Amino acid sequence: MSERVPAAVAAVSAIIIVAYACATAPSNPSPTTNTQQPVAAQQVPGGPPGGPRVPLTDSARRVRDSVTAARRDSGAAMVLRAIAGRENQPAESVFKNIKILKGVPAGRLVNIMNMGFGRSLGVSCGFCHVPGKWDLDDKQEKKTARIMIAMVGTINRDYIAKLPNDSAPPPMVTCFTCHRGMPRPMGPDRPPPGRSP
Repeated sequence: MSERVPAAVAAVSAIIIVAYACATAPSNPSPTTNTQQPVAAQQVPGGPPGGPRVPLTDSARRVRDSVTAARRDSGAAMVLRAIAGRENQPAESVFKNIKILKGVPAGRLVNIMNMGFGRSLGVSCGFCHVPGKWDLDDKQEKKTARIMIAMVGTINRDYIAKLPNDSAPPPMVTCFTCHRGMPRPMGPDRPPPGRSP
């Protein structure tokens, strides 16, 4: 199985590249009539250092998201198989370097990482973790995630829970509240995509 995964990832990556190229290609590529700037040269205000980034079309984003979700689901399934029989033990007794979600059952922690964090940010496990070395704190994203988990807990416990609400349980802030399927929180100048987790 491990030999097939890199080939599958390469194949899916090729599909994403083709889908993205098709989705962003000009509809009239004739050199005499096309006055549109080439896709690679389009500037996006506030883009990252190192070059311009072109916003994904909805269809390219859906392809990217489905590939990311498949990769994340595969990784979560692999971890769940590795801890089989210990899923209900506290996460800190099954995994190393658990600092925030102590007491959460190990199997539930994997699902929180996959469906809660990964899906809300539209990323796979390698965004915060060094794959295969999950306990390492080498990535700043993992350190940031711990701070954000504490922030969300504080908002829900100290603020939202105190709002008057007689008819139903109080609403909850989650990662998706701000991230909306994007690795970085949505700013006030960027409308959130019309998707929900």
